[in-house]
Formats: sequence, structure tokens, C-alpha cells
Amino acid sequence: MTSKAYKGGKIYSIPLSDIEYIGYFYGKNGREDVKSAKKRIEKLFGRAPDFLMNAELFDFKTRKAASDVVADGTIHRLTEGYGFAFPENKKPVFSYKNNVGANDYVGAYPLLVRNGKEDGETPDGIGGRRGRTALGLTSDSLLVALLPDSGGSTLSELRRAFVSSGAQSAINLDGGGSTQFYAPLGNHFSGRAVRGFVGIWVSGADIRYVKVRTCLNVRSGASLLSARVGRLYNGNAVVVLEERGGWCRIATGWVSSYYLKKTK
Repeated sequence: MTSKAYKGGKIYSIPLSDIEYIGYFYGKNGREDVKSAKKRIEKLFGRAPDFLMNAELFDFKTRKAASDVVADGTIHRLTEGYGFAFPENKKPVFSYKNNVGANDYVGAYPLLVRNGKEDGETPDGIGGRRGRTALGLTSDSLLVALLPDSGGSTLSELRRAFVSSGAQSAINLDGGGSTQFYAPLGNHFSGRAVRGFVGIWVSGADIRYVKVRTCLNVRSGASLLSARVGRLYNGNAVVVLEERGGWCRIATGWVSSYYLKKTK
């Protein structure tokens, strides 16, 4: 798993082979925030999901789904176009109205990318720069965009970001004040009770935490002689992609493994 910074948040790339389970989880009575959902799902599975994020758009008054969703085989709404299905809760599939018959399915609001090209419109009321939760698929990876409402992206910017990341398909979920998530390298809590969530369990991610008094230099190579290309600070979380001779490669360069610990 890798990640890159984007618009105050991150876009994660998860190899499809590393997805242990992915599914849609209907909120308690259709009204639950991500903190409560995480506790409930952790009890159910015996382990918290590595990613948990708000999913479909919904009507605030009726709590009915305003974008398509199928939960554990029950159709809550299925009237629009494209979305992501989760057959057998393993690899996600880009699907039209859940034509693969998966037990869990979440529709786009709106569609972002189709056939590797920017696609879809901007519905009224969700334009501008705002928090976003979105999913994309490359040939071998799931892309997860999690952008807090304090930063955020326009839909046009997000479409371009997915295409540049190699997405063949991508969908936007609910955003703005509904944006909330748990993720390996940062959480975001809006406090809003939303209707449902997408949860993902991942294997193989080597996540470590920076333990320093001041700062940790990120270098272009695995050597003190390599140029400094950035800095990390105490408590920062990183995904280690490779370890070699006392050095770890992360998304932005190389850091000394001495200052990276498995626990906070």
C-alpha cells in the first residue's frame, strides 16, 4: 500500500491482492457517525477495518438513500448508473446498477472516471472545493481518496487526480460535512450521523510512527550524503515500502529506520 498527499488529505493505492475484505455497512438505524460505526464493526469482526469512510448521499429528513446502495443483499436504492460492487466482499468491481449481483454495492454521486477518462457531471449543490470521499480502480489497485472538509477538492480536480493516478474508473461518494473516516495515516471526524459506510481490511501494510525530539530528515537516497527532500515530525505515521541497511523507503524518500517504531 502506498499513499500520496492531495488537497489536505491523501489518495491511497491498495493492491487488490492485499484486500482481505471490503463491504458496505448500514449505519445503526441509518444514523451513525464513524466513531460509533468503528466500535460496532470491530465487535462484529473482532478487528477494526483499516479504512472506514462515509458512503452514500442521503436525505437528511427521511434518512433515505439519495444515491444507490445495496446492503447485504437488500436493495435500498438502485435507480442510477454506475458504482462499485463488492462481489463476495473481496475485489471491488466497476458495475452498472450492480449488474454483477453483489450483496454490497455503492453507487456514484457522481461518476468521476470511466474507461480511463474523466466522465460525469457536477450535480447541483456539490460543486466547489469541499471534503470528498471517493474510490477508484486501476488495473491492479483500489484508489481511496479521503479529503477532510478543511481542505477539499473540486470534482474536476478530483477527476484529474484519479486519471493521473491510473484510474480506469472512479466514483465520488458523499462529501462536505458528511466526510469522515478512519485511515492508516490520518483520521477525520465531522461528528455528523450519516447513513452508511464502506469498510476495508488490508493485509501487508507496514505502518510505523516517527519517534524523534525535533525532526527526521527525509532523503533522496539511503545515505546521510543524499540530499534532504523533506522532514517528518514526532508522531507522524508512514507506510514503509522497503527496508535496506538501516534505511526505510517511504512515499517521499528515505529515512533512518532507527527513528521509526511499530507503535505510537
